[in-house]
Amino acid sequence: MEAGNMRKLFITLCVPILVYLIWPYMALLKLYFGLESANKKVVMEEIHWPTIRKGIEKNLNLFVKEVLNKNLKQKNLQISFSAISLTRQIADEIATPEGIIYLYHNPNKYADQIRKIFKKVSEPKQLSLPIKEKPLKLEGPNVPSLWERIDYIFFIDFSHFKASFKIKNQSFTIIWKRQGFDWKVVLLNFPLA
Repeated sequence: MEAGNMRKLFITLCVPILVYLIWPYMALLKLYFGLESANKKVVMEEIHWPTIRKGIEKNLNLFVKEVLNKNLKQKNLQISFSAISLTRQIADEIATPEGIIYLYHNPNKYADQIRKIFKKVSEPKQLSLPIKEKPLKLEGPNVPSLWERIDYIFFIDFSHFKASFKIKNQSFTIIWKRQGFDWKVVLLNFPLA
């Protein structure tokens, strides 16, 4: 085979592989810019909402179980399942563009609000506050700031991509899944304990 044909074959094989490997990083950047600028439309497009809602509810149920177990050990309390019934309501509140944007900008405050709800100090309707969309300035430390926050980022398999990063000293984990010609966020874990 000629050197020219080998080069064309190499390029033909490598370019699609490189594009595929870079593709989820572009989804990460798009989500990051959407969250930074509080752009609800971009956040809405980048997340698969039914899956996110179920994952958040599962995460909240585990948190409630831990809180109940801890409280039962510390005091002689009767089990109340009203806290568990709140998890769906809270998951519905978080699993919106506004909720995710608020969580991104105020992770410590959001986690504190959720803890207070389960300790009966606060009501779920006080959970999220509106954040106004702001213009994103691409000059300055936007992208380097993102790379400094990332703990790890890698492909789990051919169609799943995982990132772990910190926002205001809180650890978050996101998993993207390839859906057709796009990557969508299908899992978001954030700290509550």
